[in-house]
Amino acid sequence: MPSAGTLAVFLLVATGVIVVPGPSNLYVLGRGLQSGPRAAVAGACGCATAALAYVVATAAGLSALIASSEALFAAIHYAGAAYLCALGVTALRRGHDNSVPRAAPSAPASVWPAYRQGVLVELGNPKVALFFLALFPQFIHRGAGPAWLQVLILGALFTAIGLASDSAYAVGSGRLRAGLASRRRPLPWGRLTGVLYIGLGLWAAFGGADRRAPAASR
Repeated sequence: MPSAGTLAVFLLVATGVIVVPGPSNLYVLGRGLQSGPRAAVAGACGCATAALAYVVATAAGLSALIASSEALFAAIHYAGAAYLCALGVTALRRGHDNSVPRAAPSAPASVWPAYRQGVLVELGNPKVALFFLALFPQFIHRGAGPAWLQVLILGALFTAIGLASDSAYAVGSGRLRAGLASRRRPLPWGRLTGVLYIGLGLWAAFGGADRRAPAASR
């Protein structure tokens, strides 16, 4: 079990990292503008689920495989970028349906797809695994218990902070959508979201020269 001092320092570092907008934040933001806060929070939960999967992979040493295999890392990286672009294209095609505010869809039709997309968006960002692999060893200490247990504890804290951050984006964007729903000429949420997703996908695919360097953006 990490000491209280280690946990305090880790929480400060993790919070500083998480407040920098990344793929999960922007996905949740777009989802909130498109579908409202409920679906966006579900998307945030999906991102948190995938982050926990990366934490478990880090504890098991599987992240080292991604770090050592450039081909595997590139495949996951570009698959995630392509998925974001596909979400954008789908949103653009349905843009005319989303330009007029409607009643919130039922939970099965809205929440589950958003959760599933959140999982895929985060899994498509292998830099999360590399970042975990670079970050967690700095806070692992001999005598504080098994290394894998320390990683799981730190990873759970990191994921909880990330979920809180993403949920704030979700609620904020959902309220913004609701506040602007009474406009005489409603904004084209579907098209705006589509442009956001496509831009995010292109940024994920081409942003940064070193594909294998750990990145803090979530």
